[in-house]
Amino acid sequence: MAKNNKVDISQRVLEIERLLTEFKEKFEAGTSDVDNFITMNEIERLWGELRENTDNVYSKTVQELMSNVNEAELIRKKKENIVTKV
Repeated sequence: MAKNNKVDISQRVLEIERLLTEFKEKFEAGTSDVDNFITMNEIERLWGELRENTDNVYSKTVQELMSNVNEAELIRKKKENIVTKV
């Protein structure tokens, strides 16, 4: 039922890994110096950005998978069911 367009999961994993690494580096940079320690607001902002960015990767993956579904067979089957019920 799916088309041959393949969603590159390995690319998505690399993107999520990059986002996590970036978050970790910013977090560690902000918490390594007692005199310049980041605030809770900054930690929450970084966390929010991480969540938003990873959600975008997941959403894009789901959208591409859904767009690759060949609905022709499903539509044909539904039309058959509608005709037999009438």
